[in-house]
Amino acid sequence: HSVPVSSVNVVEALQEFWQMKQSRGADLKNGALVVYEMVPSNSPPYVCYVTLPGGSCFGSFQFCPTKAEARRSAAKIALMNSVFNEHPSRRITDEFIEKSVSEALASFNGNREEADNPNTGIGAFRFMLESNKGKSMLEFQELMTVFQLLHWNGSLKAMRERQCSRQ
Repeated sequence: HSVPVSSVNVVEALQEFWQMKQSRGADLKNGALVVYEMVPSNSPPYVCYVTLPGGSCFGSFQFCPTKAEARRSAAKIALMNSVFNEHPSRRITDEFIEKSVSEALASFNGNREEADNPNTGIGAFRFMLESNKGKSMLEFQELMTVFQLLHWNGSLKAMRERQCSRQ
């Protein structure tokens, strides 16, 4: 049986972190509520998922003998990610965009012109990064998740057929 790292209540700490963000003016569409969902089970290991106000989702990551332990485990990973993504070095800057686009070009054997054409995959990637300059990686990740969901459920194709712009 492991002893808790500290007496800090991670579930409360995570909720407080997001309330603080909201009080500092973060645009949280559905408020600062952190939502927990238990995977139905009558015996251990228990699994819990936590969804953050921006839409990011994290799951418990260790063997959890109790439901409370599963909730704490999920809160711990979500809190680490939330705090990590607040760090200034996790912001999208010009340098970060250049580096990311160059890496993408290299891994897909693309050419420079491709990066400037918003109709190519890499151009779209660059466009998404540039329109999110100054935001955190977590915010960008949330945007990309929404983008993927729209793509998977066919909404992007429908938007394109109605000539919607990329914005």
